Amino acid sequence: MEGPTDTALPAGQELYRFLRRSLFRLESATIAVLLLITLAQPTVSRVGLPTWGLVLFFAGYTLLAQLLQRYLRSLRYFAWRYLADLPGIALIYFLGGELGGPLFVLFVLALDCAAASMTLRGTLLYTAASATIVTVIDLVLLSGSPSPGEVRNLVTRLLVLALIGVGMAILRRRLRLEQEAARSVRDEAERLEELEQIRAEFISNVSHDLRTPLTAARAGLGLVRTSATDRLRSDERELVDNVRRNIERLRMQIDDLLTYNQLETDTLRLERKALDLRAVVVGAVPAVQSLVREKGQILEVDLPQTLPTEGDPLRLEQVVVNLLENAHLYTPTGTRIEVHGRGTGDEVLLSVSDDGPGLPAEEREAIFGRFHRLSSAERGSGLGLAIARDIVELHGGRIWAEGRPGQGTTFHLALPRRVGGGDEG
Repeated sequence: MEGPTDTALPAGQELYRFLRRSLFRLESATIAVLLLITLAQPTVSRVGLPTWGLVLFFAGYTLLAQLLQRYLRSLRYFAWRYLADLPGIALIYFLGGELGGPLFVLFVLALDCAAASMTLRGTLLYTAASATIVTVIDLVLLSGSPSPGEVRNLVTRLLVLALIGVGMAILRRRLRLEQEAARSVRDEAERLEELEQIRAEFISNVSHDLRTPLTAARAGLGLVRTSATDRLRSDERELVDNVRRNIERLRMQIDDLLTYNQLETDTLRLERKALDLRAVVVGAVPAVQSLVREKGQILEVDLPQTLPTEGDPLRLEQVVVNLLENAHLYTPTGTRIEVHGRGTGDEVLLSVSDDGPGLPAEEREAIFGRFHRLSSAERGSGLGLAIARDIVELHGGRIWAEGRPGQGTTFHLALPRRVGGGDEG
């Protein structure tokens, strides 16, 4: 038989102390009750001692065992302690000489304590050993042939021990299984957390590594397009423009991937400053202008007044780019995309609308979920609108969509208005 694996020090220090204190209190309370019972109804043992004297003897033994168990590391396994208790309890019960008397409770006490510290098999063996000892002592104490009543009482006592032992063993097994299940869930959670950290680091590293050559390629193609325009054939110019557009798409996807990773790991930091949201839109339009032109769409910007707010211009520009890219991707060739802005009370509003296929009412909120798409055939990463909402909410603003099937879609962006920003025509 073996003790619980968690009671070895130092790993199970807290559990060990809990068991030691709890079992000591259980033993102390049981002994105190037995002492009161034997004092209230004193009997004389087979050796002439009062029964309460035997209870006091067991109390002294228990206290000594507790002290040894506390200070001697070699005795810190509870199972050995309660194995040693069994012969002593058997002797006290025999000397008491009272079949099924108060001292029989000591067997129940030992069985409870042993079940708290042993394995399922160990508890069952301990129960069988206790039942055997009780049977032998009772048969010895019975003079001559036992009467049917005495046999019935003996069987009852054995049944009590069996029920307690088996019940405690089952409870112990259940607790062990629950402990293993909890440990398995904890290990799985730690594994997933580790994998998530690896994923986040991988995305961050890859995104940063890709942006450098991508920026160089974009600048190089721009230089070629500017300096060699006269020497390129029309099909070659179209090829260069097509490569530049695809590089721009890739750049925006990398930016979204990196931002998504920062939002997931709570590492996105805003560099706030006073700004005019019109300037943010002006900076965002060139990122999608070539893509819009390629699809034969029309992009119109109508911002007649200043839109004073406060925030991170680069992050807000990413929001506007994502809204414009969303309108570009999910509307047909030849559609119109319009950007409007105005100040209202304590907010500045920016709207990006299109005259595309529109948006079902049940999708107006769902489209801001990460990786959400209206259909599996759609292009895009499914991150743009989710990232836009997260960034806007970090700025203390809000973003929402309006639209009906066949009547186009409008995305509204509202940010806190900067006090003292004023309005200018």
